[in-house]
Amino acid sequence: MTKSPQLALIIATAVSLVQLGCAVLPDDTTEEPIGADQHAAITGNGLTFNGLTFNGLAMAELSDPLGRQLLSAIVSCALPEGEAIGLNIDGVDCSFEGSVGLAPEWGNDDGECGERSKSWVSACVISRVNYLGRGVRISVRGKDNALASTREEREEYTEREGAYFGDTFATPQKLYACVAPGASQIPRVCGPSIQGCSPIAVLGDCDDVCSKELNVGDDISLLRDPPGSSAA
Repeated sequence: MTKSPQLALIIATAVSLVQLGCAVLPDDTTEEPIGADQHAAITGNGLTFNGLTFNGLAMAELSDPLGRQLLSAIVSCALPEGEAIGLNIDGVDCSFEGSVGLAPEWGNDDGECGERSKSWVSACVISRVNYLGRGVRISVRGKDNALASTREEREEYTEREGAYFGDTFATPQKLYACVAPGASQIPRVCGPSIQGCSPIAVLGDCDDVCSKELNVGDDISLLRDPPGSSAA
């Protein structure tokens, strides 16, 4: 497994929102099949709202469990399978493993944290929120080669859930979702009510969101333009 200390440096200097440690939630449960687009990745989730919005101060303070959740999600979304970052936290050697590979350049010595890669990683991270904090399996779709799906995956994950987009690296964070056409809830993410989805703003039906301008400033371009959209 390739270690990528550069990603830790990128996160520390470009984003001041992670404090981490070693234990992360297991992906040992399953849920109803979900899916939607043309490229996809089967991935685990279990990120809580508190983990998503956790604000850290420096890499030297990476000891909070919420921070471990967030860094685990960021690394898993950014780096491909087989790559990882290694950190020593409170005297313990910790490894955070890649999976999806939406920003593989973050693992390079000269890697940069560009807007496109931040948009893709943000969408992936937001899609992993689970209202109950449970680790389940989801199929993440989007127009990026890292999300390419197999026929078996498309046949198994057939129920479209919604789309997620925004910027988890911004201050304040920009966290958005929309529901699949004809749906009114996203129970995996929001629980029993859309109103319970804060800090994620659910903007309505995805078809409507993509077909008209909404009052969210420039952020709607993250969904209109594939650099930051991710359906699950």
